[in-house]
Amino acid sequence: MKRRQFFGASLLAGLPFISRAEPGYIAPGDPGYDQSRQLFNSDLSLKPAFIARCRTEVEVVKAINFAREANLAVSVKSGGHCFMGSSMSDGSLAIDLGGMSQRVYLPESQKLIAGPGVKLGKLYDVLLPKGRILPAGSCAGVGLGGLALGGGYGLFSRQWGLTCDHMERVKMVNGVGELVDSRDDPELLWACRGGGNGNFGVVTSMEFQTRPVRATFGAQRFVARGFSEVKAIKLMKAWFEIAGGLAEPIFSAFVFNGKQISILLTTSFTTGGPVFRKACAALRRAGFSAKSPTNSPTARALRRYYGQPGPLPFYNVSGGYYHGYADVKKAAALTAQKVMGTSGLIFQVNTLGGAITRGPDSAYAHRKFPFMGEIQAYWERKSARDQLIEDVTVIRKAIGAKAHYRNYPDPTLENPSEAYYGESLLQLKALKIRYDPDNVIRHAQSL
Repeated sequence: MKRRQFFGASLLAGLPFISRAEPGYIAPGDPGYDQSRQLFNSDLSLKPAFIARCRTEVEVVKAINFAREANLAVSVKSGGHCFMGSSMSDGSLAIDLGGMSQRVYLPESQKLIAGPGVKLGKLYDVLLPKGRILPAGSCAGVGLGGLALGGGYGLFSRQWGLTCDHMERVKMVNGVGELVDSRDDPELLWACRGGGNGNFGVVTSMEFQTRPVRATFGAQRFVARGFSEVKAIKLMKAWFEIAGGLAEPIFSAFVFNGKQISILLTTSFTTGGPVFRKACAALRRAGFSAKSPTNSPTARALRRYYGQPGPLPFYNVSGGYYHGYADVKKAAALTAQKVMGTSGLIFQVNTLGGAITRGPDSAYAHRKFPFMGEIQAYWERKSARDQLIEDVTVIRKAIGAKAHYRNYPDPTLENPSEAYYGESLLQLKALKIRYDPDNVIRHAQSL
């Protein structure tokens, strides 16, 4: 039976718990459908059979039951930032959790209870005035569900660990419409600490331990321009060597585009500390020019990294995890050639390590790596799109990393589950069978 036959009133007539007119359920042709299926990546145009805008666990249970009755796959959207659009799969029942955006801070325990649809910027608005933070990313529009379930890293991860490391309880509606609580099922918590969104069920609530954050946040940028391919490779190698010795409260990113190489150096203390100054001096000796350091109130400083709020076209993928420069050396010349010769192409490497290596038992399988790369392509003219996408894939294959970040999915990976989950894969597959035996929760790269 073709999936198109599931559209419309003929299907819904036999399902008394939902009607076409019920608020929150929309299908192609309904008012608001196109707006609801819009993802952050505007290059994607995916068309689910229905979108269920759920606000409660009861509504999620109803949506799962509806999908089972209609023989529809279920995709799960918390913020809609998935690079390849897994949260709005074609022909699926897409469960939109944007209405489940509760965020409650418990001052006695310093814990946070949050819904999967809360946006990161809104979360920081609650925590930062209280001197607390949940170590996470920097993009304000990202939904907490997808971020935390895939790992979650950012400016504070080397000091405090991943977002998923701070998860202490989770509730989920599984693939047969049952509510599962990790207090009763500890394996659920293990799986949700890095096992990815859209695999086992629909997470409806998460509880996190927060961390104290200092009132001041320090940062400094360094740039290099007018370099040759050979010089670019030397700068890359130098950065890897310097970044590998950073103290845990310091984060760094290497950002290489066609015009310049930028280095970001941040600290949860101030830029006047001796370890931070030592790293700055090493970057200057390597050939980078320094911008003026900033020491700002933490809330104001983090807003600089919130990113663009609206949709834009792009093609971004994981560049893989690295132990150091040796892991990208064989592809360094090709990467420099492609990036310097293609407007809109970016190669970025971020520091991991530190507290991430000491995280709790979890499905996140890549704690040993101190670096992670990402390959990005952005365009204003659609005519540039295909060449940029080709160049991204060429660079990723040339690097040849075997391990990749689940939250930076790549549709061209040959063995994505092995790349994302490593040694955790067998246990995750077993849990998939237990939580979702009929494979209702699925997308192009789900378990």
